[in-house]
Amino acid sequence: MATITNLKLELLEHNHQTRTAKVRVSYKVYLSSVERNMTGLRYRENIELWGEDTPDPDDFLYRFPTAVFPAEQDGVVSRSRTVTVGDDVLDEDGFPRPTDEVYAKICIKPLLPTGNCRKSNVIKHKF
Repeated sequence: MATITNLKLELLEHNHQTRTAKVRVSYKVYLSSVERNMTGLRYRENIELWGEDTPDPDDFLYRFPTAVFPAEQDGVVSRSRTVTVGDDVLDEDGFPRPTDEVYAKICIKPLLPTGNCRKSNVIKHKF
């Protein structure tokens, strides 16, 4: 099974006038020896931003558009995704808490190589 490492969420830019923030999520995937040898293997990537609210349940904030990426022959895949979102998305605590705590959650799922389907000839008979 693939292993996600070096997961990092960065605030690249915060524009107070337009009330938007640009964030980047980056990580590496290390594939198992079996995955490295599967021709055509691809992965579906789901990235979400969450607000940390210990001891309360965390708040879902944003989901990146789903992406698909191929497995690499050397078994290491470096990924980086950037998005600009409004302050209202990342302002998970609201008033009166001055600081918001945001983290990224990543899930990847293997998409097995596509198979082949065909329609056979038609047999005609009164069954």
